[in-house]
Amino acid sequence: MAFGLAHLLATSPLKKWGGEGKVILEPIPAYRFLTKKPLGSFRFRAAYGGRGAAKSWEFANAAIYHSLNTPGARVVFVREIQGSLADSAFTLVRNRLEAYGLEGAFRQANGRFHHVENGAEILFLGLWRGNKPEGIKSLEGATLTIWEEASEGRQRSLDVLIPTVLRTPQSELWCLWNPMLPTDPVDRFFRGDVEPQKTICRRVNWDSNPHFPEALREQMALDRKKDPLRAAWIWDGAYMPSAQNALWTRELLDRAWVQGRDKVMEAVGRVVVGVDPAGGGGDEVGIVVAGRYGAEGYIVLDDRSVAARSPEGWATEVLRAVDAYAADCVVVEKNFGGDLVASNLRVNGVHCRIREVTASRGKQVRAEPIAALYEQHKVYHRRPFPALEGQLLQMTPNGYAVKGKSPDRLDALVWALTELSRRSLAFGVY
Repeated sequence: MAFGLAHLLATSPLKKWGGEGKVILEPIPAYRFLTKKPLGSFRFRAAYGGRGAAKSWEFANAAIYHSLNTPGARVVFVREIQGSLADSAFTLVRNRLEAYGLEGAFRQANGRFHHVENGAEILFLGLWRGNKPEGIKSLEGATLTIWEEASEGRQRSLDVLIPTVLRTPQSELWCLWNPMLPTDPVDRFFRGDVEPQKTICRRVNWDSNPHFPEALREQMALDRKKDPLRAAWIWDGAYMPSAQNALWTRELLDRAWVQGRDKVMEAVGRVVVGVDPAGGGGDEVGIVVAGRYGAEGYIVLDDRSVAARSPEGWATEVLRAVDAYAADCVVVEKNFGGDLVASNLRVNGVHCRIREVTASRGKQVRAEPIAALYEQHKVYHRRPFPALEGQLLQMTPNGYAVKGKSPDRLDALVWALTELSRRSLAFGVY
């Protein structure tokens, strides 16, 4: 015979009793923001950081807490791609329910947990199946959506997810991730220049977890001795360091900025806007402005890359870049748009010279001569460009090191500097 909810909670380590019979969860202090206020108090709650911070555990705990305290709640764990329940948080949630003695309060069926008394349910979905957002469509009416491994998500996922799940005053979207690159859509959304409204976002690392295992502590110490930069990414929530044998290094890029920050704008010569329209899985249109500087130098003036929402949108941003820097030429790759690429720019007001290029060789082959210019200290950066630099640090002689992602900003930079350095014939790409 199943015990009633009151009995289960009275004997569960999950609870303390609050007013009106509500259950109060006592989470790890770093995660109190997940349960301190009821659903609807924020639109977004997020946590990012390195391994060992107990993010997945505490988000699962909080999901159970809100399903107990919110009758009829629909709590959905999502991932970009979920091949099966084994890829989801299903097992973790089931184990937490068992640990709290609450397995009798939830009926398990069809890959979800249904509360037998208050009607709340916890389910698990993949956002994309093939190339279709079938999982996203299923999220309408969700009370709480928890996006796991959000750094793997595409910009298109974020664009569709937000208006789908934030339909009611009580609805919230929670995100948890280990940072990879500053170009990742979830990072730009929460940690970019403009913070979304009604948001609470926390960096949480291993040192905030009082239950951090000793075995992991030993592994962390070993990682710090072997490769401090990689250890900072794995354990401290830093961005991914440069890939092994990367064409660009952090030192090269830092020097480019140090050399370029004091350059006088009046000395900039010919200016080119490089454009890489989204294609082949890209989420962005790369738009990078660069100019000649002195007899043999080049300077990166701006990174105006935008999300690939509409042809009109990115063409308008190219026009703004041309006008802002009095550009002489726009160099645009046409592999994924053909003749429509140039006509889109013309229709939206770009009247300077447009040079269309076709990529006939691999990205790394086109990038190597440009990386060589950096090694010769001929390329300066007007200011730091974190998102662009994050992509440069992942380009190797064997290709782009981030699986499933397209380095659109890097490609735009390469097109611009290729045009300025007049190396097109050597590249064999036009």
